[in-house]
Amino acid sequence: MALPEPPSTQTTVRPPEGPRPPETSPRPRIPLSWVVVFVCVFLLGGLAGAYLAFFKAAGMLTGNTVTERPQQGTPVAWPLRLTRRITILYIGTDVTYDAKHRVVPVSRADTLILASIDPVRRRATFVSIPRDTRAVIPGVGTTKVNAAHAFGGVDLTVRAVEQLLGVPVDFYVKMKIEGFIKLIDLLGGVDVDVERDMRYVDRWGGININLKKGYQRLNGKQAMDYARFRHEALGDIGRVGRQQKVMRAILERLRTREALFRSAPLIRAMTENTETNLTPQEIGALGWFLVRLPQDHFATHTLPGKFSPGYWEPEWPQIRELIAKEFYAVDPDVLAEATVEILGPAALARPARETAQRLERLGFKIARVGTIPEPVDATTVVDRGGKPEAARLLSAMLGRARVVTEMPQTSPQAARRGARPNPTADLVVLLGRDGANGNANSR
Repeated sequence: MALPEPPSTQTTVRPPEGPRPPETSPRPRIPLSWVVVFVCVFLLGGLAGAYLAFFKAAGMLTGNTVTERPQQGTPVAWPLRLTRRITILYIGTDVTYDAKHRVVPVSRADTLILASIDPVRRRATFVSIPRDTRAVIPGVGTTKVNAAHAFGGVDLTVRAVEQLLGVPVDFYVKMKIEGFIKLIDLLGGVDVDVERDMRYVDRWGGININLKKGYQRLNGKQAMDYARFRHEALGDIGRVGRQQKVMRAILERLRTREALFRSAPLIRAMTENTETNLTPQEIGALGWFLVRLPQDHFATHTLPGKFSPGYWEPEWPQIRELIAKEFYAVDPDVLAEATVEILGPAALARPARETAQRLERLGFKIARVGTIPEPVDATTVVDRGGKPEAARLLSAMLGRARVVTEMPQTSPQAARRGARPNPTADLVVLLGRDGANGNANSR
């Protein structure tokens, strides 16, 4: 069955006045292998979850801040056991200098990695989102996805990724650049097969990469140089592949007895350079799950796309299949066979259209976008076509919206809000007041 192509009506919008990232940095930005650090955060937690609680009690987690919590509560049960699938967005920011070699406070997201950790299927999936991916950033317009951090920090970056892929983000992780080299050195280095000689010097940015081809043990700086090298035909896409190689090398080192003996300094190095809304207990549970997971249960992907002038252009047929299988464990045809009607008050007309466009890109057939006199209290998915799997998937894509099996059409309350569904649609989305911010995937 042919899947609908994404809408082509989006236009590039120039960002509003005020602090904004330059279109071309005055000096080269310094990227980092954030995917490697991302896995370190959780695997280290599994090696020594008890140390996390100790450091927290001792007041030594000054670099680890816990902010907004996901609405559905903790996914951890005693002892260090994950109870449900969660998604985590890893954000790595770049460093930009001005003409006087001063660090510019506005930073883009140099690397974005969306992970699905599924204890039911015993599977971990990591999807690298190239920083030049064309995306619609809420309140900004169509531009590169990495600009979201410059305009709105972590919150806007999360919203941009949710809107791009239709996957609610439960948690986020950021880590300072200084912690990477120390983590690798504490592990005693990592073993990597360097596929080619790599040489690049940038005295202004303090970059001096000089690696030789061949299988070898890399120290912290060398591993960082290898993972961030991008001076080749594939650019950032080739760098993503090297990040994935280093990620697996780190996993192997973390399984060794030497790593266990160094748990305390490893955890200390991690927590001093981390910002996240995960609790220490959740980090420990994630680490314990990942460190015991067989390597063939890990999957790494680069967001499907192709090069276009100035952008990495998403290829939606492949993205639909990837998201449906890896993040929702359903056949993509489940999406393509379901028709959806979206209803909301006039005040939510724009969020309704954006939701329709996002769901259409992901494979749903949009039957109609209509209006009702006023929003319901909470966004609701009504299953009127006997498609519970599609309803569950649509609920997850909308931030775990409430699901009902049919609309009580005879109730006075339903009649007052004019919410009688279109009988030709399998699923009806009633936008609630929780969708007033324009993001149907709000946490």
